[in-house]
Amino acid sequence: MRVGIVTGASRGIGAVFADRLGQLRPDLDEIWCISRSYNDDSSSEAAEHSRTQGSRLRYLRLDQSDDDFGDKLRNRVERHHATIVYLILNAAYANYGDVNTQDFSRADQMIQTNIRGTVAAVYSLNDLFEEDGHIILVSSISAVAPTPGLAVYTASKAFIRHWGISLRDELRPNGVTVTICYPGKVKTKALRDVVKQAKSVKLRLMPEQNLSYLVERTLRAAESGRAEVAPGLYGLVMALFKAVPKRVVARLARLV
Repeated sequence: MRVGIVTGASRGIGAVFADRLGQLRPDLDEIWCISRSYNDDSSSEAAEHSRTQGSRLRYLRLDQSDDDFGDKLRNRVERHHATIVYLILNAAYANYGDVNTQDFSRADQMIQTNIRGTVAAVYSLNDLFEEDGHIILVSSISAVAPTPGLAVYTASKAFIRHWGISLRDELRPNGVTVTICYPGKVKTKALRDVVKQAKSVKLRLMPEQNLSYLVERTLRAAESGRAEVAPGLYGLVMALFKAVPKRVVARLARLV
């Protein structure tokens, strides 16, 4: 059985990835949608997409921040004698607050979800891909924009960027390509929560990125073997931020 796996798939970017992957790759037997939220109302987007993709979508409740996340994923793949064609690691957690006000448990959850869980999935599954398999790592435009108030989150996305670039070279002999995606401001629950926490006028005024456009461009980039993709206007913003000293970017990126 040939499968695609999408984490954080109950809503937002992940739900659209699961749906579009099914459209782009009808040769996949199943698409496994991973989320810790399938027992609450947040799974409504996934339910909507299941009507378009039919029985190919499978839903698995797993938490990417759990210590045994990678082991559980591998056990499921082996139990179903599956071969991975796509692994899209999208699940992430964001919480607004600085070192003076934020409880460490919030920072730790970001590290466990955004960094440890992502790395654990790849280490656990890297020998279960078919040749010409694909990994998509969902980073963020904030990977090049250190942001006071979101320091741990933006640092975690910078980690994904740097690790992904190296991982691409490490997995090349296996025939597996790695593509890093850099979303800008997209309409997701995580973003709404951050806007509410930060009360940031600057963040509210940023232009929103079309979610379908972002996902479709990213999947096409992965199919063509590209290393990085930052579609639309945010690609220009990312190029600008790369050229500006990081201490200046941090001042500009401050949300309040």
